[in-house]
Amino acid sequence: MMTDYSFLRDEYPEIISQDQLYRICRISKRKATWLLENGYIPCEDSGKKTRRFKIRIDDVIIYLTKLEKHPESLQTPPGIFSTRTKCRSIAQMQEPIDQKIFTKMLKKEWHNFPDVLATNDVIKLIGYTQSTLSDWIIQGRIIGIRYYNLYLIPKDSLIEYMATKAHRIHQKSEKHKDLIRKYLEAQHTFLGGI
Repeated sequence: MMTDYSFLRDEYPEIISQDQLYRICRISKRKATWLLENGYIPCEDSGKKTRRFKIRIDDVIIYLTKLEKHPESLQTPPGIFSTRTKCRSIAQMQEPIDQKIFTKMLKKEWHNFPDVLATNDVIKLIGYTQSTLSDWIIQGRIIGIRYYNLYLIPKDSLIEYMATKAHRIHQKSEKHKDLIRKYLEAQHTFLGGI
């Protein structure tokens, strides 16, 4: 029988802090930070050192319900919260996202878009700024073909980057977090079809 977490709405305000989150979920501060930074629990990230995250209690309830129903879909990389291992940056950790499944999801999600995207289309799809996209192109993370005063980006190049390396970004855009949430929701479906 599933736990009814609706009682949390009576005990906590609509928006909670990271401290409240780790107490509710009975997890370490480090794990709470990791879950928030990697989009497992949606949040508003101010980037400040104190009171950095604002989390909706409804999103915590959704996370706890999913964790109870499908714990395997919310697994964290083994050993990253162990006190025996040195704290590593997220970029150095084993990635929790299955690249093949995420690629398949993005292809399905973006199938109506053309094979070559203008930067404005890419911004709408992933929520990062023009300057961020330019940096990615200059650094060779994605392919960009200069066309007059803008770049054209092959959709396959964008999908490959988003599925393989983009989840290492610490400050994700809201659209990127939404894609990760959709991936987590769709993961079981794709696992069944692969």
